[in-house]
Amino acid sequence: MSGVRPAPHPVSVTGGTHGIAAEGAELRGLAHQFGTAATDTIAATAALHGYLFAPGLTLSAVLDPIGFADFEAELLLALDGTSGLGWAGAQCAALDVQLRLAAAAYEAVDRLDIDARDLVRGGVDAPAALAAGLAVLLASGNPLRAAQAVVARDPQLADVLVTALDIPTLLHTIAGAIPDGHGAVTDTGTDAGGPAGRPPRGLVDLLRDLGRRGGDPRHGEIDVRILTGPGGARRAIVDITGTKSWDPLPTSDVTSLTTNGRALAGEPTAYEGGVLAAMRAAGVRRGDDVMLVGHSEGGMVAVNAARHALARGEFTVTHVVTAGSPVGRTAGSLPAQVRLLALENTQDVVPHLDGVANPDRVNVTTASGRRGDGTVVGDHTVGSAYLPLAADVASSRDPSIRDFLASAAPYFAADSVETHTYQIRRSY
Repeated sequence: MSGVRPAPHPVSVTGGTHGIAAEGAELRGLAHQFGTAATDTIAATAALHGYLFAPGLTLSAVLDPIGFADFEAELLLALDGTSGLGWAGAQCAALDVQLRLAAAAYEAVDRLDIDARDLVRGGVDAPAALAAGLAVLLASGNPLRAAQAVVARDPQLADVLVTALDIPTLLHTIAGAIPDGHGAVTDTGTDAGGPAGRPPRGLVDLLRDLGRRGGDPRHGEIDVRILTGPGGARRAIVDITGTKSWDPLPTSDVTSLTTNGRALAGEPTAYEGGVLAAMRAAGVRRGDDVMLVGHSEGGMVAVNAARHALARGEFTVTHVVTAGSPVGRTAGSLPAQVRLLALENTQDVVPHLDGVANPDRVNVTTASGRRGDGTVVGDHTVGSAYLPLAADVASSRDPSIRDFLASAAPYFAADSVETHTYQIRRSY
């Protein structure tokens, strides 16, 4: 593969197959086994009590009253004594309840920690960040540079502001009041250049082609890569680019704020409709496994497209990869069969714009690391931030990441690729 590989940086991981939710599921599975043992043991105890009054045994008391009494006493002790079968069943039932309560408490505390972590960090670091911004403003007289200094020092401050102002509800209300139209797709040909012309061999290759697509000057540019593997097995990777228009009013540009507001709340968008239409145009079949890859706004669209496509039974989306996308409000509703890997640069403010952290789910893995150049734009772009972060993640030995990449391995084993490109516009 071409390009310079940066030295790996540490990666922090939440969720996935070795996250808190997975451990909670294991505890509940163990609890279920104890519960089953309790049910079986208590049922056997009840059945064995019947022998205390068996007719044949009762008649034997006439011939051997002492032996009968000894038998009754021993059986009662074996069934109801402090070390008896009934006591064992009760202990199993108690362990069932205790393990379930422990799993629930473990997950609740973790959820509280996840929900509060960014808010606490944002508030604690705010004075130093604001002071740094003021120093830059006084030295340079440039408000933009001052704002960049604040965001780079304390990107979690966005969580505080978004939560305090309830920005997601505001965006959803504004976006919902603006007609969204539908996605109109234009076929812009095939791309055989650079990473688009080679089958991807890993996470870094995914981000390289996503970055290539994002560099296209046309707004709403996406691609559908049809992969053909050994034996003719087909798969598809769809690359979805991010915001390029900041126009809040009705516009033909699907990468505008209207899409951001609706996608952040999990609502269908014209952009998403265009992505699905492009998949049909490229010949993606219902039986083809599909991976959706998105940057920023494109990641939000990817998550929602996966949810809605599976709900309709039209496409078989198995994996989603997002880079710098605020998907905390939608990732938790992904069907269990869809595995999400969310890449988040810790210096990037954009993943914080939904005001909540990504949930810890078995099928949702969030990998965070520090990359970028300390500017708002540089900390968010694919090339300067998320391509090197992808290399860090690919090098990580974290078991949740290794399991995700192992599950995605068939997408990295294709013999050939044909990359179809499309431009999506909003039509009313």
